[in-house]
Amino acid sequence: MYKPSLQVIVFIKHYEQLHDGSLKMIGLQPKPDARGIWTEGYGHAMVDRSGKFRTTKDYPTIQSILPYQTVYTEKEALYLLERDVNIFANGVNRRLKIKVSQHQFDALVSHAYNCGFSETLYRRVNSRASEKDIKSWFTTKYITADGQYLKGLQYRRNDEYQIWAGINYEREYNLSV
Repeated sequence: MYKPSLQVIVFIKHYEQLHDGSLKMIGLQPKPDARGIWTEGYGHAMVDRSGKFRTTKDYPTIQSILPYQTVYTEKEALYLLERDVNIFANGVNRRLKIKVSQHQFDALVSHAYNCGFSETLYRRVNSRASEKDIKSWFTTKYITADGQYLKGLQYRRNDEYQIWAGINYEREYNLSV
């Protein structure tokens, strides 16, 4: 059973960034992601009791989501990040049928944290697809939100591929690798 490295936690933390949903208010507030899912801390998705994402469709303003806020300090945000990363790591472990390196596991954890689990990706990994195929998949999939291309997602997918390939854990913001 693999465990996420500290390097991938730092990588995710840098991409998710801890910042306020409203700079007009003091303290940390939730913020919506590119798909309109309210997040808090380092990208922790806010969900209701049934597990449904709280979205800007149902909570259109920061004032409407504030009653559901649970993260008020950086310490709380870091705790949730580490907890969530471990939950996603468990999901990656359940899907892997082959041995992978630590950096490959970390790339899969980062991807799952940001996008959820892609059965197509795990089919490729578990069937030992070529490096060219894995690179193509990492760098061309999950780069849109609601059908719109986002440069930030392209950067992240390319950086995740570089982790997968064992190159580095740095955010390099390359549009192509």
